[in-house]
Amino acid sequence: MGLFDFLKKKPAAPARDLRADLELAKEIFAEIQAETARPVLRYRLEEGEPSLFDSKAGGTPYLPHGEPWPLDANGASMDLLAQIDCAALAGLPDFPHQGLLQFFIARDDVYGIDFGDGTAQTGFRVLYWESVDRSVTAEEVNARRPAPPADSEEYTPVLKPCRIVFAAPEVQGLTQSDYHFDELFLRKWNERRPEDPLEKVWKFFQRFPENERPYNVFDQPAPFEGPDQQMGGYPFFVQEDPRYQPKYRAFDVLLFQLDSEQRDRRDLIIWGDCGVGNFFISPAALKNRDFSQVLYNWDCG
Repeated sequence: MGLFDFLKKKPAAPARDLRADLELAKEIFAEIQAETARPVLRYRLEEGEPSLFDSKAGGTPYLPHGEPWPLDANGASMDLLAQIDCAALAGLPDFPHQGLLQFFIARDDVYGIDFGDGTAQTGFRVLYWESVDRSVTAEEVNARRPAPPADSEEYTPVLKPCRIVFAAPEVQGLTQSDYHFDELFLRKWNERRPEDPLEKVWKFFQRFPENERPYNVFDQPAPFEGPDQQMGGYPFFVQEDPRYQPKYRAFDVLLFQLDSEQRDRRDLIIWGDCGVGNFFISPAALKNRDFSQVLYNWDCG
């Protein structure tokens, strides 16, 4: 190399302080958690046959006298995915606090989702009963369920009906899965580091040696561990948030989330290959108790 080439050579970029990068990421994450805190009700699944009026995953739904069983677009009966006794939702201010909220899904190989339109309630249904008639019996309701075609294959993520038992109300900050997270994190990072900006969150992780990448830096703090079973708060996804699509941006409230769960090597809930299912609604529709416009999503690994 000649002297001229040597003089033209750019000086090497200074080595990054990866410890400082990691501390800044933690600081920004804590700030995001504090700024976005939202009420959440976590729940656990309790094995045992639920009653007709219980909060539960699977099992027999409450339906008023004379109410037909919910059917999918092909006229086949749907399954109860979950039923919520809304008296347990006092910790969620805008949610109903009386009656029953129900989620039904078709028993097809995609659990009733329309991947082109997640709001099309042709393979799923969300029902709300503001008042409940305690004279209805499970035997009466089950008698209204049409028998499935003899040659039909039926699929369901709920392998064992379980009671839903809610924990005390908590608050939860924005999860990394939520589509708002990347934009918020990048804005805060680039405000603090204009000389060393990030274009994508994944480029933060690429700064570290491959076997030392701190992928858990944005994990939810305790008690947000284990299956992500909750109402309110922020969602978890195995793949990506469907609300990246502008047509779904109004669905800003996590109405209900049911995660895959295995216990003692037995599956209780299994969405495909250990995925998660969630339902979203707009704040206005929730306040108006209008469950005709709900976004349904499930994904898996």
